[in-house]
Amino acid sequence: MSRHAERIWTGVFVAAALFNFLIAASLLFARHWAFAIAFYSDGAPGIAADLWADFGFCVALIGLGYLIVAFDVTKNQALVWLGILAKGFDVIVLTWRWIDGITRPLVLVPAAIDAGFIALFIIFLVKTRNAYTRSE
Repeated sequence: MSRHAERIWTGVFVAAALFNFLIAASLLFARHWAFAIAFYSDGAPGIAADLWADFGFCVALIGLGYLIVAFDVTKNQALVWLGILAKGFDVIVLTWRWIDGITRPLVLVPAAIDAGFIALFIIFLVKTRNAYTRSE
């Protein structure tokens, strides 16, 4: 992989990490607000907002994984697969909950962004699949 391509992919993974950190921060530090704008509800019933914040911690951990990949895009492809699975889960669950009328349409925005990152991550894996084994 060329240095130019490495810089581009580094930027993609930094952007993915920053996106995750932004979402995680809102879920962790503004849990009731984030819950209220995502779900149809009169406030967070019971511990729902706390569970939403717990989910935010997981989002932050996955963002950390993207940052690890960004530091060296020639390694850590397993983390990219994990990120694809995590973002795929997010896209499916948020879309499904919107279809069921549980969440507001606003949740489709991060779901669409995650779908875009999934596409980029798949392109990354396809383009780099044999790039490192040939150079050894």
